[in-house]
Amino acid sequence: MALPWLRLRKVAVRLERPSSHVVLARFDHGETPFAGSSTAISRSPLREWHSFANVPAPGEPGFRLTISRAGDWTGAFIDDLPAKVWVKGITTAGVANIETLFTKVVYVATGSGIGPCLPHLLAAEVPSRLVWATRDPRATYGDALVDEILAVQPHAVVWDTSRRGKPDMVRLAYEAYRDFGAEAVICISNKRLTWQVVHGLERRGIPAYGAIWDS
Repeated sequence: MALPWLRLRKVAVRLERPSSHVVLARFDHGETPFAGSSTAISRSPLREWHSFANVPAPGEPGFRLTISRAGDWTGAFIDDLPAKVWVKGITTAGVANIETLFTKVVYVATGSGIGPCLPHLLAAEVPSRLVWATRDPRATYGDALVDEILAVQPHAVVWDTSRRGKPDMVRLAYEAYRDFGAEAVICISNKRLTWQVVHGLERRGIPAYGAIWDS
């Protein structure tokens, strides 16, 4: 499609680096995307493009992206923060929009998987409960982001893997599903753990959803 390229532009970005693992990128160039969408950005538009979940906040213009170190491109981005990046101006929908089919859901995330979950937690269109396992959340993502999550999810299960080790995510997801009285579970994680959680819950008769790695 030519349309994304016709809307190509270079925009300013404000960057906050709470740790060497994460950058929070803030955009306010006239676009406020919907929760569950993503934006592709690039430092060189004829080379690499990378998509990240949009994090709009209710009542606020613009949006954020949570960019975690996951390879050469993201590593270079975090180490050498740019003042501007290229965007195509077209957003795409993500898996978590499936929440609207249910009255209550549980979000299961590991590490930077919190990014795609966060806009839904903030919007609170569907009652939800968060289960998040990550390394030292405050040191990695910053107090402000963790406090923002806990403000809308006071009963969230936040599992610090640096102190407690790796959890049984299927068990945590099932307990949250049972205790919250949810109708479904949405998992945002890596391929292996997503399949583990989704199939582990489906074997118990629980509707569970995650990304599809088919491309």
